[in-house]
Amino acid sequence: MTKNISGFSKLSKEEKIDWLSNNFFQNPTDAVNIIKQYWNENQALQNLHDDFIENTITNFYMPFGIAPNFLINGKEYVVPMVTEESSVVAAASLVAKFWSTKGGFKTTVLGTKKIGQVHFMFAGKKADLEKYFQENKTELFAATASITKNMEKRGGGILDIELIDKTDKLANYYQLHITFETKDSMGANFINSCLEAIANKFRNDEIEIVMSILSNFVPECLVRAEVSCKIEDLGVENPQKFAEKFYQAVKIAEIEPYRAVTHNKGIMNGIDAVVLATGNDFRAIEAGAHAFASRSGKYTSLSHCTIDNGIFTFWIEIPLAVGTVGGLTSLHPMAKMSLEMMQNPTAKELMQIMAAAGLAQNFAALRALTTKGIQHGHMKMHLQNILNQLGATKNEKNTLIEFFKNQTVSHAAVVSKFNELRTPKITWVDFLDESFIRQKLESLSLDSKPIFGLMNAQQMIEHLSAITKIANGNWQVDVFVSDEKSATRKPFLDTENELEIGFKPNLLAEEPNPLQFESIEKAIDDLIFQVQLFVSNFNENPTKTVVHPFFGELDFDYWKKFQTKHFTHHFKQFGLI
Repeated sequence: MTKNISGFSKLSKEEKIDWLSNNFFQNPTDAVNIIKQYWNENQALQNLHDDFIENTITNFYMPFGIAPNFLINGKEYVVPMVTEESSVVAAASLVAKFWSTKGGFKTTVLGTKKIGQVHFMFAGKKADLEKYFQENKTELFAATASITKNMEKRGGGILDIELIDKTDKLANYYQLHITFETKDSMGANFINSCLEAIANKFRNDEIEIVMSILSNFVPECLVRAEVSCKIEDLGVENPQKFAEKFYQAVKIAEIEPYRAVTHNKGIMNGIDAVVLATGNDFRAIEAGAHAFASRSGKYTSLSHCTIDNGIFTFWIEIPLAVGTVGGLTSLHPMAKMSLEMMQNPTAKELMQIMAAAGLAQNFAALRALTTKGIQHGHMKMHLQNILNQLGATKNEKNTLIEFFKNQTVSHAAVVSKFNELRTPKITWVDFLDESFIRQKLESLSLDSKPIFGLMNAQQMIEHLSAITKIANGNWQVDVFVSDEKSATRKPFLDTENELEIGFKPNLLAEEPNPLQFESIEKAIDDLIFQVQLFVSNFNENPTKTVVHPFFGELDFDYWKKFQTKHFTHHFKQFGLI
């Protein structure tokens, strides 16, 4: 049965949710509950969010973080960042604080021009087209007068209109290339409205308008951010070596596209987070930045570095077409709050803040890569996410965070340590504690029932003695364990794992051995004697080794590890621990 639907947009929100949950979820009730738990209790605010896009059914939360200590052109900023990626906010904060003691970020807006284009086809003579354009250029400006009036009052508007010949790339293809200044507005709607008015005025019977649209490639809407200090002030153990490696890392990103893409992605981690927090268009910013990185015909780094005359300098030049008025920046309460916490910057100031955030993020990533490695810091920040996924309690989180302070964090390591915390602790038997061993074993009788296995209580005690005799040399067993097998089996003794139920070396019979002593008491005495002999024999010859019938050749320490596991195994057999 088809799940296509007609008139979906005309359904109420509740009707949309009902149709969606009943057709695409195995448990519709759970799906509806999740959708509704993200609704805002304030109905007016929820209605505002519902109207941002079409077919809205709920809100999708993203973490909103704060990076303090940014010093930009001598002015202190707190920078809001919206991102799902751990370590981004922490890295930006740490780097901002680091550079705030060294003069902070120096930023300059190199240009604010934005571009729109009318794409059209013309099959006639180029000279005729050029004449037509020159004769009508003033009229093209006039066609947008009603649209540009308010923008011009703020110092913006259309800067120029050019006729561009692209027929060498595509037959009969020309364009009107129009330059705009939109001041504090991102200006997408303004630019597109102007372009449509210009296209309508420019078209004639010989000119076929294909489309009119702004460009997100804005190489003249450019900002530069820079940090610099003496190499000796870089705050690492070997600053000259660090500076050289850092410089090499940037140079690699300049010449190697595979590295440059990841390098620039790190820059955009910082920039996109601020773009999102301020309600700007991060897709447009991303597209423009990556196009700018490719402007030479080869994809390259957006940031650059020098280490000349003992001075470390690191900078970025990047196109950022952003706005602080209009659109979502004026509608979304959190976007408005973000701008307020940054002291209500102009579009130019916001460009500079974003560039500084991108440079900070890039510095943090390269510093990590050229010192401890990117995963060291990233995975520590990711630790909280892993613990949340595992459902760790507050106490478990505190324990694991403390444990991993000086440990390398990996997903596997965290899961292993978490499982270790959740696994009931093993009470290992101290087989050298004579008083404890006697007390536990003397509670047994021939009528004591084992939890597993076939041996009765006395047979179990005599079995512990027999295995101890092997270590003492009092039971000569004809057994050979190859080095290869020993190498794979012996590491088990170093683990916290227990002997499995049913563990049995080949030399042992399937059925329990006949009793050797007339009572449990005498069997216990013999076991205590064998353990004492075990210790004294190895004390007399600390370097000796004795072959274990399963694990191979073991020294005193490994025999103790085996005996601990073995005694624990059989004490559990009779519920003694």
